[in-house]
Amino acid sequence: MKVFGFYKSKKYLQRVMLSIMASMVLVLAASSVSNTYILERSVKRIQEDSNLKVLSQIQYNLSYMNDIITRLSNFVYRDHFLIPLMFNGDLPKMDLIRGYRQMSNIMESSSFLHSMVIYNKSQSELYGTSNSFLLDGGITKERIRSTLLDPANPQPTNRLIPMSMSQGDERIDSFAFIVTDSLKPFSSSQSGIILFIKSDWVFESLRKMNVASSRDQGEILIQTKDGQLLSSDPNASYLSSEHQNSINELVLNDKQAGQHTSGFVIGDLAGEKNMVTYMDDGLGSWTILYIQSYGKLMADVTKTRNQSFMLSGLFLLFAIGISIGLSYKLYNPIENMLKRIRPHLPSTRKEDAREDDGPGSGSGRHVSQSYGDELTLMSDNYMRLSEKLNEISSEHIVSKYYIRRFLTDSLLFSHRDMQHLIEKHELNISVREPLIVCVLKIDQFAVYDRMTTGSTKKLHSFAIVNIAQEIMGKTYPCESVEIRGDHVVLILSPSEQDDNAQFNQVRALLRDIQDTIERYYGLTLSCGISDVISQFPYLSTAYAQALRCSQYLIVKGNKAIIASEDIKENLSSKQMSLPDALERKLAEALKKGQLTNAGNELEKAFSHIATFSYEDMLRAVSNLAWTIKNAASDIVEHRIGTFSVDMDYIHQIPQEKETLEEMYLSLLSLCAKICEGQRPANMERNEIMLETVKELIEQKFADINLSQQSIASTVKLSSAYIGKLFKESYNMTITEYMNEVRLNHARELLERDNYTIAEIMDKCGYANQSYFFRLFKGKVGSTPKEYRMKKSIS
Repeated sequence: MKVFGFYKSKKYLQRVMLSIMASMVLVLAASSVSNTYILERSVKRIQEDSNLKVLSQIQYNLSYMNDIITRLSNFVYRDHFLIPLMFNGDLPKMDLIRGYRQMSNIMESSSFLHSMVIYNKSQSELYGTSNSFLLDGGITKERIRSTLLDPANPQPTNRLIPMSMSQGDERIDSFAFIVTDSLKPFSSSQSGIILFIKSDWVFESLRKMNVASSRDQGEILIQTKDGQLLSSDPNASYLSSEHQNSINELVLNDKQAGQHTSGFVIGDLAGEKNMVTYMDDGLGSWTILYIQSYGKLMADVTKTRNQSFMLSGLFLLFAIGISIGLSYKLYNPIENMLKRIRPHLPSTRKEDAREDDGPGSGSGRHVSQSYGDELTLMSDNYMRLSEKLNEISSEHIVSKYYIRRFLTDSLLFSHRDMQHLIEKHELNISVREPLIVCVLKIDQFAVYDRMTTGSTKKLHSFAIVNIAQEIMGKTYPCESVEIRGDHVVLILSPSEQDDNAQFNQVRALLRDIQDTIERYYGLTLSCGISDVISQFPYLSTAYAQALRCSQYLIVKGNKAIIASEDIKENLSSKQMSLPDALERKLAEALKKGQLTNAGNELEKAFSHIATFSYEDMLRAVSNLAWTIKNAASDIVEHRIGTFSVDMDYIHQIPQEKETLEEMYLSLLSLCAKICEGQRPANMERNEIMLETVKELIEQKFADINLSQQSIASTVKLSSAYIGKLFKESYNMTITEYMNEVRLNHARELLERDNYTIAEIMDKCGYANQSYFFRLFKGKVGSTPKEYRMKKSIS
């Protein structure tokens, strides 16, 4: 019940959980229904095609049987031993004997004949061969007369007519096939031969097709023109008059609707859904029917559907579990925030004092009932905190104002006045202990200021102030404030464990602040630390000292922590400028184009500069820049060489670069450009010429006649000279470079387009296939065909 109460109290969690759960249910249900629907249609389509194939085979078998019987009947009708039996009015006994013997021979030679009867119109007599015809006292003869010789119902010739020759049995045991000398319907007014075909012979193919599969496929029946259904099995289903009428109606309606001779239709037969496939026999007499129970036909589909629904149900239970877990995981941040908010809510403080704040607790229900949902609760709490923040913001602004005044104008306050203001505004600054000041500056501030938006700067400033005060405040009482937007100042008082006010842990804490800011915001800070002061009026002096220490990152580098003892040598240095000889040697090396010497002199100069005071460092670097500029001007004036150097940029280096190392690298780069511009003119001409050769090859690589000789002729130089120059410059011959360009283009054509190998050779300037294959395999490791196959597979 506690768990249920917990979820009941979390309205936002309910919405999240129900949304995910409903989505999963809809997706699983739609997937299961669509899959079973598609499966049923596929099975139905496959079964329909299979049924038509079966009926087509049966149609072929019946046509083949009809051809056999027709050929036999034509032979029998012209037999000279049987003609007297058909036409003689006065039949001699010997003709009768010979006729019966011939009929017996025909019966013995044709296994599919049930019996054979000859009708003599002159005598109005029937002559038959079967025992029942001869010995049953005329019953069979009378059955034949009433069925086949009825003047009111003439029978078609050369067609199979179903009949029952057995007494007292309506089972179709034979088919009558009437042969006359005309195509008119047969009646007692003309002579003819009647062949009775065994029904088993006709139905044999039906039975074989029906048991072709171990599974019950249904029943195959024959439908006559008058709608009678024929089957070799008297106990077959669908033979009742009710079923015959239903089947006739289904088939007839489908035939009339589609105007076709074959098809399939699904309908109810005696309350059961069945699938009826039909096809005319091709002779215009019968229709072959294939009737199957739709339930049995789709048994596997139904089984699969049930299994699918069962699996979907299992997956649905699994999905519900996942949705609950996922919803709670998504809700977890909100829950954690609520745990922090609840103790500070006016409506829940009393309840929280008495009850445990856990899942299903009363306070949770109270909050849910009071605030609607969790987001409304947090929104209301945010508004309440905003109002409270507005109340204290003015006091915070005043406190920060006095801290800035203490740092910049502390000499204007007396010790007592500052002590009074600190106590009044509850500043975290000791009024009895010594203090130190730390300055934190953002490295590369000029670039940072240019590339960062105003809102981001405010965020970074807020983060640095608060992170610095939080980390430092764990050990030392401190106050932090931002000044001029480019640095943050910390005022530290000694901790209770720091009896001698040595502030031994300050460097380690400043390093922790640097690492934290760099990890979260990607900014590096340099820090300056003042000496310990004992009187409040000296705060501005300590601040100026810490700020001056931070300037010496020019020597120490970015992310440095600098105190006065770290720069004693610089502060006590008496040297204010570089030796004249050093600057003179630098200028001479530049004019001679000796980059190594110029670099050595520049390195010596910066080694001297690193020992100067801060202002003297900037002045010395500026003087070096002037020296380099003047040397460049002299070189241009005397036309020793040509080069592109931005003269104005030389003077910006001391202002744009923060460290001596950066300044040194920038000036060294300028010296390299100056020395590079003084290379011999013929060297530059050679480079231009070689670049021209490369451009010619890249433009005309498809030309089969392109060669080192043709290129030399184009640039008006000897082939040997240009080949030697190309080899020395690029460490390869012109022919090797030409093949490299051609083979690279061949690879691109093999990868992108469907050109033949011959077309690619033509486009890349190759005429010999074996030469092309050898070069390609030597460069790529495989033949062009293998390369194309590998690329198509990958």
